[in-house]
Amino acid sequence: MSLKQLFPFFSNNPDLVYLDSAATTQKPKQVIDAIRQFYQANNVNVHRGSYQAAQHVTAQYEQSRTCVAKFIGAGSSSNIVWTKGTTDSINLVAQSWANHNLKAGDEVVVLASEHHANFVPWQQLAINKQLKLTIIELLKNGQVDLEQYAHVIANKPKLIAIQHVSNALGTIYPIADMTRMAKESGATVLIDGAQAVAHLPVNVEALNCDFYVFSGHKLYGPTGIGVLYIHNRAKSGMQAVNFGGEMITKVTRTNTQFREIPALLETGTPNIAGVIGLKAAIEFISSPNYQTQHNQITLIHSQLVSELKKNRNIQLYGDMDNNVGVVSFTITGESVADIGMLLDQQGIAVRCGHHCAMPLMAALGVDGTVRVSLGVYNDSNDVTAFIKALNNTISLLDI
Repeated sequence: MSLKQLFPFFSNNPDLVYLDSAATTQKPKQVIDAIRQFYQANNVNVHRGSYQAAQHVTAQYEQSRTCVAKFIGAGSSSNIVWTKGTTDSINLVAQSWANHNLKAGDEVVVLASEHHANFVPWQQLAINKQLKLTIIELLKNGQVDLEQYAHVIANKPKLIAIQHVSNALGTIYPIADMTRMAKESGATVLIDGAQAVAHLPVNVEALNCDFYVFSGHKLYGPTGIGVLYIHNRAKSGMQAVNFGGEMITKVTRTNTQFREIPALLETGTPNIAGVIGLKAAIEFISSPNYQTQHNQITLIHSQLVSELKKNRNIQLYGDMDNNVGVVSFTITGESVADIGMLLDQQGIAVRCGHHCAMPLMAALGVDGTVRVSLGVYNDSNDVTAFIKALNNTISLLDI
């Protein structure tokens, strides 16, 4: 069974094999309908009007916050801050927390595989504040070098900012153990969950992390909406970085009194439609139908890996046994850009390049890879079509 019929994108693009869900997922009709319903019938602002329509939408808006809190196991909806996406969430932590709590000589730890969104902010902060940025290397199978990690943790770094799942490789990292080790050393922990939340159960209270971030568009929700989870213990160390409406309690000519988190970090009119659409997306992926079909991703991924391994000129990267349904590969002597172009001409959508992870590509010794990433709507037929197109591509490149 395929869930493609629930996604209007596929009825509008019936000849396209979409294998780029790590970049963005397609949106089910119920998400699109929720956004359309808001704009058509409920388009008023939140937290401002005393009239009934405004109160109704405000209730919807805050119900979405409660839904997200429950989805990731947060203690309260007050731990959830709306952002524009994962990148925005990480930068918000960098500016509102790290910039005020880290000093020269403090150590920040990241993985070699980080998306630029969880690498560049810390790199730049390290340059500006004379911090020490330490990079944990990956083993040959794409997993974290836990021996190096343990050694670094023993030095008591101040901040650990790490991926839950690699966007470039799909590798699932042992985030629970890594967070436990970090907290035992006294470090603050930020987890980039952008590639995890659509595939893995997340419980931030059990993880005991300080920050957990993700985007709506990676889990079948709309673009332009993201989540920043903040543990209660981290709230007091955060300061506002944007100023304006909604985040204040009183403004005089000489002074302003501010509200507490989450309002403190949610300045101005929010992305109401995005928030409502995100709730619809979470309801979609929480349904039994989704869970049943999602279990098939492991089987389809195994089929894909098995087919690719038949060609000795194809090099696979990452841990294929602990993976969310991503395969990153190169073909000896061939340009990934050329591979992507020829696949596109055959109706196959994959991503080719550095995947916003250039330090990782450098560590792998390549300029980029071809990345195939699966979604809940993919099936065995998509893999078959991809392998056929890839074999055609290889034949064309060998001419």
